[in-house]
Amino acid sequence: MPNRNNSKGECSPQDMAEEIQIEINLPPDEHDTMPFRLGDIVLERKFGDLHPVLGNIDQLRHEWKFQFRLLRHEWGQAHFLTMVTGVLAFLLGSISTELFDGGDPKLTGLNGMAAIGGFAFFQLIVSAILWVWFFIQISVNFPIMRGHIINVVIIWGAIFASQIMFHVNSPSFPIGASLGDALGGVILAAVGCFFTYFFWKAVTETRDLHVQEHHVHTDVRVMEEAMAEHSLYAWTMLIILWVFTIALNGWSGTHFIAERNVSNYGIYVIHIISGILLIYILMHILWFPQRMLGEGTRVQTRAATAADADLLLEGVILAAEGSCPSCQESAPVSRADNGDTILDCASEDCNRIGPAGSACEGCGEAYPTRYTCVSCGINSPASDYIPDSEAW
Repeated sequence: MPNRNNSKGECSPQDMAEEIQIEINLPPDEHDTMPFRLGDIVLERKFGDLHPVLGNIDQLRHEWKFQFRLLRHEWGQAHFLTMVTGVLAFLLGSISTELFDGGDPKLTGLNGMAAIGGFAFFQLIVSAILWVWFFIQISVNFPIMRGHIINVVIIWGAIFASQIMFHVNSPSFPIGASLGDALGGVILAAVGCFFTYFFWKAVTETRDLHVQEHHVHTDVRVMEEAMAEHSLYAWTMLIILWVFTIALNGWSGTHFIAERNVSNYGIYVIHIISGILLIYILMHILWFPQRMLGEGTRVQTRAATAADADLLLEGVILAAEGSCPSCQESAPVSRADNGDTILDCASEDCNRIGPAGSACEGCGEAYPTRYTCVSCGINSPASDYIPDSEAW
């Protein structure tokens, strides 16, 4: 007669070990819906297989493939119209017959503006209007990045102006340039790099806070997986590429104008192509954080967040916590704006708070509906701990 355990399909310890699989699933993003995720993107060929040092290239390719696929899936008419507006603004300000006759080096300032032909002057006016409209549309399409539009303008202006300063005393810059003549340009370039770092730091630290708030979990592997899904490695490379393209665009345009005899049209073509590329890269680096962090997020550094918190606390009277209905001892129970009773998660390994009776997003346990006073030991419904002044 066969053994009863064998009839139930008992497995040896070795077979059981082979069958045990650990699967890590990210908690669902209730604040956001993604058609696909970074983990769904697969590279057919990897440079890392040739040498481990090339693994960073695979990471860059992996994230860029994900971002470009997501961009094609989600960019709509508003995004493309905004990009066309920026391209037209750039082209109207860069292509003019006034550029090809050499100009008059004796005319500068307002006199130089007055000497511009009627059609060329009309181009400048339309270009300025389109630039203003472009940045307005940028702020509308990417609202959480609206506060950094000024940073973008400063970065663009400072780095572009640095190339002009480099060419003031060295028309063939970098050929024949000296450090003393380039000091003004170096300072402007440093200003642009500083604001670039500030912009990058604000986005990355907001990303860190976003993951800690929306993807908190008791399993550290899940947190690591969530951070990998929110990687900004390729986005950071785009920031660097954008700054480099600004410098190339400013250098090529200034170099073309600085020549006494207009002959090198190849540099002018570089100026046009790099300018069009600048518009796209700018929209990309503003769109991706908007898509990752979701609506309602405020992009700022940790220091700015802490400063805002300190300002809010000064002079503000915080609502008191709940109190025991028997001994009036303070209790960690409060009332939300929508009327829900809020209290701590029952799990010792979880530090979340939420509505009584609902499931905790961090550990999955249900928030308790009753609370036991630590002072007198009375056990009452959580709603009984809300003071009458807060009751509806």
